[in-house]
Amino acid sequence: MAAERNLAEASRCAPTAIDLFAGCGGLTSGLRAAGFRVLAAIESDPDAAETYKANHREVQVIERDIREVSPRQLFSTLKSRPDQTLDLLAGCPPCQGFTRLTENNGLFDPRNRLVLEFLRFADELRPKACMLENVPGLLRRGKQYFQELCDGLEGLGYNVVYDVLQLADYGVPQFRKRLVLLAALNGTIQIPPATHHDPALVGKSGQRPWKTVREAIGHLPTPPLRSEILGAKRILRYIWHYSRDIAPDVQRRLEYALKNGKSRKYLPPGLRLACHSRRPDGFNDVYGVIHWDRPSPTITSGCTNASKGRFGHPAAPRPLTAREAALLQTFPLSYKFRGAGLESVAVQIGNALPRRFARILGKSVIRQLKL
Repeated sequence: MAAERNLAEASRCAPTAIDLFAGCGGLTSGLRAAGFRVLAAIESDPDAAETYKANHREVQVIERDIREVSPRQLFSTLKSRPDQTLDLLAGCPPCQGFTRLTENNGLFDPRNRLVLEFLRFADELRPKACMLENVPGLLRRGKQYFQELCDGLEGLGYNVVYDVLQLADYGVPQFRKRLVLLAALNGTIQIPPATHHDPALVGKSGQRPWKTVREAIGHLPTPPLRSEILGAKRILRYIWHYSRDIAPDVQRRLEYALKNGKSRKYLPPGLRLACHSRRPDGFNDVYGVIHWDRPSPTITSGCTNASKGRFGHPAAPRPLTAREAALLQTFPLSYKFRGAGLESVAVQIGNALPRRFARILGKSVIRQLKL
């Protein structure tokens, strides 16, 4: 009993955080691993919210559009003691309108303005620190929103620092560039230094080689097909570790890629899609395979579909499983995913902030602000 009381007291004394745009919980998972007590999370997507609740049961989840949530009312209901303050406001606003994968009409995506909801919460709650993550395109396609956010935070008295980081340089087994903004009321939070480096180059003292796909997923057994699971012909050893059934032509494309290591534009004429022959430009990674001994390409919402990017397994002519994609996003093998089906889970995984990177950011905030 004494040990339990001490653990509960330590939890109450831990630095506090609120996770905006929480998704399936990648950011929260990393912050908790860093030592934060996450008080609340806001997420409007029902499937993502169910995944979040399955893994973070002690966090209050607000399943509403963030524009309908009052920051002050929210925080007043969360206070466990009269003098409690908020140490960190963190969030990963929707980025679809700012990514290069969208067409020009993405500039008019109504979700783009959700970036400014972060400013509204900072204005009313005045946390000691703020942390925001997004795609680098926010600096270009969304520059008016990002500038308004930075100007607003500085007007509130925050010292703002931001940079575009390669997450492979922080031990994530994936090439994933992300814009990170850190802000503090007292002092300045510097971007944490890289922990890993390209093994082909000389790294700084203490840095380790990039984490590879083999290190992340090489231990998993060969997965069954989705049809075999639905037909009760195979037993699923790890939840969501099954592969999509693919058409014979798709399998032949992946077999060719495994043997030749080329992108889809090098496919022989008999394996090319007509649309690819008519338009040789575009995204060449589709129907490609990832490499065992390098970080993977960026995991997106299409990560279990070979036609959506370079998501072919490095040793078998099949696409990645959702569980493999989750491991490349540094979710633990035990992480529970809920959703209407594989497509929903893939979207949740692709939209998440890698847990390992969130943990590094969280630890840096605690260390620099002495929380």
